[in-house]
Amino acid sequence: MKRATHLFIGASIGLLYCNAPELCIFYVWASAAGAYLPDFDLHYRHRKLLHNIFAVFLFTFIFWMVLKEINLGIIPDKNIVWKSFALGYLSHLLLDILTPRGVFILYPLINKPLSAGIFKSNSFLANALFILASIAIILWRTYELIGEKLFSTILGYLL
Repeated sequence: MKRATHLFIGASIGLLYCNAPELCIFYVWASAAGAYLPDFDLHYRHRKLLHNIFAVFLFTFIFWMVLKEINLGIIPDKNIVWKSFALGYLSHLLLDILTPRGVFILYPLINKPLSAGIFKSNSFLANALFILASIAIILWRTYELIGEKLFSTILGYLL
């Protein structure tokens, strides 16, 4: 899938996981970062080096350690943030598994890709559908988290 698709899916996962509007930015950021990270291997063993379950564990652990050190008391529940990162990362792998090329999920132990072969990664239709679904989730969750309060405040000022 395209990088934008991974970012939108990551953001929507972060919002789905968020339960406090004032903290959503942390969850969305972490999940989007996790969803984007695997494509840093684009020019070196792409879909092998960072597209495997071991990389998920390694980078989630690193993210957890960094978060533990720099929290500054801003985030009340750091566990949700590092879990958002992990879910974003996993979403990237799952989307890429849907492509014919797949991912080397157990690399370096097993050098064989896991592929469902449903969508091509550069398919305009597939990417557009995933992005539109993500936008729908983002709009729905935004309304669910702050929309009613926002609309009632605006109506209160207008009336």
